[in-house]
Amino acid sequence: MINKFFSAVVAKFKAAPSPHDAAVQAELVKMLYQQTRTILTGLAVTATLVTIIFYNKVPSEHLILWVSVIYGLTFLRALSFRRFKSQQRDPVETIKWGWLFTFFAFLSGCTWGAASILFFTPENMQFFMILTVIIIGLTVASMAAVSAFLWAYYAYATPALLPLAWLHFNIDDPAYAIFGILILILILVLFPFARINHQVLRRSVVLRFENIDLIQQLIKQKEKAEQANIAKTKFLAAASHDLRQPLHAMGLFLGALEERVEKQDQKMIVQKIQKSSSALKDLLDSLLDISKLDAGVIQVNLNSFYIQDLFDSLANEFESDAKEKGLRLKFINSSIEIDSDYMMVERIVRNLLSNAIRYTEDGGIVVGCRRHQGQILLAIYDTGIGIETGQMEEVFQEFHQLHNPERDRSKGLGLGLAIVKRMAELLHAPLLSASIPGKGSMFGLVVPVAAATERAKTVSTISTAPQFFDQPLVLIVDDEIEIRDSLAELLKSWHCRVIGAASANEAIASLVHGDPPYIRPDVILADYRLRDGETGNDVIDKIASLFGQQTIPAIIITGDTAPERIKEANASGYRILHKPVSANELRVLLGEVLSEQQRA
Repeated sequence: MINKFFSAVVAKFKAAPSPHDAAVQAELVKMLYQQTRTILTGLAVTATLVTIIFYNKVPSEHLILWVSVIYGLTFLRALSFRRFKSQQRDPVETIKWGWLFTFFAFLSGCTWGAASILFFTPENMQFFMILTVIIIGLTVASMAAVSAFLWAYYAYATPALLPLAWLHFNIDDPAYAIFGILILILILVLFPFARINHQVLRRSVVLRFENIDLIQQLIKQKEKAEQANIAKTKFLAAASHDLRQPLHAMGLFLGALEERVEKQDQKMIVQKIQKSSSALKDLLDSLLDISKLDAGVIQVNLNSFYIQDLFDSLANEFESDAKEKGLRLKFINSSIEIDSDYMMVERIVRNLLSNAIRYTEDGGIVVGCRRHQGQILLAIYDTGIGIETGQMEEVFQEFHQLHNPERDRSKGLGLGLAIVKRMAELLHAPLLSASIPGKGSMFGLVVPVAAATERAKTVSTISTAPQFFDQPLVLIVDDEIEIRDSLAELLKSWHCRVIGAASANEAIASLVHGDPPYIRPDVILADYRLRDGETGNDVIDKIASLFGQQTIPAIIITGDTAPERIKEANASGYRILHKPVSANELRVLLGEVLSEQQRA
């Protein structure tokens, strides 16, 4: 019967091995050795107690031999414990140490089983019953510690209990025979419980390894996602740069064409083309904003400004768009002054307002502010299509659009609210939103009220530039001839003198005229990324070195959207324009640079 039970235990123990079977077994062995100090201490103390109890009750040579064996085994097991703890080993080697522990457990079980034979005398039955209780107690107590390696428990419990049962069957008293039967039943009960305890421990180790596997898989998936995100950023940067080049040239040619067209119907056609070009520019600018945020080059510039200045600027910008759709656009006048970054707040409100107009077909939009928990809530209310409650978080994800299944590019790329969220986080300004499907939505930004102290005011002003310049010499450095030609045509229409070059060497060669040897340009317009690894910074520095300590005003024009390229361009300290550049944008900045030069 016992043999069948052992066979069943072995079969169960070996069934359905885990993918980490060797590692799991090794961990169970480690758990076994973690309990060794407690086990050895308990055995030594109990052996000492038994020696005291049976002193002068049994032959002294039996007692001394038995306790000496116990102490010797304890010492050897302590040495093996120290050796096990002192070395790192692979799972297979660790499992071998489990079998060494099993061998010592078997010797210990035999020693305690021998005690029941050595210390048995008919005249000292009460002491023998005490020993019986002690051996049974040790066997039961060791289950929790030793069943981590199941065979170790079997190896200990079997030789410890079977001699007890045999002795009870050999006493000429039926009561003792019944007690022997109870010991056998105890063995049959303890072994399944030990197996269950082992399975619980084993399962806990398997779960730990599965969790480790899951974590490793998550790490790998995270790494893949990060790599995919980097690849996406690089792709968008490259695609954006390549698209910006012809769009930039087209915008400059359109600017030059508008200056020369005289008939009104022709001007209208040019203006419509410019509007389409501007729409495409807005799409690329959204990609650029995301890249700037990824690059970390957008710095928060806190200052105080009046909300009304912001409202006036946005009203001028969006009134015509609202009228085209037949919507009412109302800005609630405010005298409140807030403390934040004007440009970033303006961009956030502009994106929110643009979305409100885009997704509102009937009714109107109201923009205003109110007090909110000691701060100011800048809010945009619309009567648009609304958003389901469960989808509110999704609209702030990149490239996510709820109501654009046909991917209508007139509705943008789905970056507006992603930019809003990222900029709001930079400002540490909470975003509030609420929506009722079919009724409308509210999006708002919570910003602090300006302190009462006197501070510089950032106000919205419309930069202007003269229609024509006073013949300044502008050096254009760009390795694409279409860009140079379009930019040259535009600048000449503004009454500028122009020199074009594809590199620093070409530019220097073009400046070798007259006396002194080099003609000094009034302004340098340089593309950031040129051929053969040359940059606009390199060109400007080389040309400036021709004129000693003189500083030459310069504007870097770049189509790069890669975060690292944006960082490099911003680190130059020169004015930066991102392709495609509108004619008016270029004229305004050129006017500012030339005015600063004259004042200097």
